[in-house]
Amino acid sequence: MSQEKIDFETLADWAEGRLPEAEARAVEGRIADADDATRADAEWLRSFSRASKEVVLDDPPAEQRAELGRIFESYAEGHRQPGPLKRLVATLSFGGGLQPLAGVRSAASQESQGQLVYTTEAADIALNFRRRPGDGRLDLDGQVFPNDDEEPEAFGVQILLGTEEVATTATDELGEFAFEGVEPGEYQILLSSDEVEILISPVELGA
Repeated sequence: MSQEKIDFETLADWAEGRLPEAEARAVEGRIADADDATRADAEWLRSFSRASKEVVLDDPPAEQRAELGRIFESYAEGHRQPGPLKRLVATLSFGGGLQPLAGVRSAASQESQGQLVYTTEAADIALNFRRRPGDGRLDLDGQVFPNDDEEPEAFGVQILLGTEEVATTATDELGEFAFEGVEPGEYQILLSSDEVEILISPVELGA
């Protein structure tokens, strides 16, 4: 006669007293007829169940509890599903040395340097440009200023000519970025983070 085999889940329910009385007695009978491995599992589970009921675990120290909380929060942050990407179009709020105006202003080709400031609901972007006296190309630097007074998040910054990427960089911890030797022309500048995408278009640089 083949020896009785009992699945582990049933053994665990029996050992922890979760089975009705009649079913528990039936399982005990099956254990008596089971193979050596099953009987050993049953004995171990019964011993473990008794021991776990007798052991009382103390709460961890406050420092350890706080550290566990930080670890869990870090893990949860890394596994959160990203929300929908917010797409914004920037509006020019200040151009060069002139009075503030609405719309988009060209960076005049006769100027050796200038500044453009753009506004969105998420952040303000300052763009400074300087014409090289030798080759006429432009050096640009900019900075992202979040409107919520938080530290600037990381942005990728692209200069686009139509659908073609002319140059790309990323902001640093201060939200600053820079490009060197950009040919004069009409461009789009796209700033992208995990949560928001900001388009500055068009920007005429030295045209």
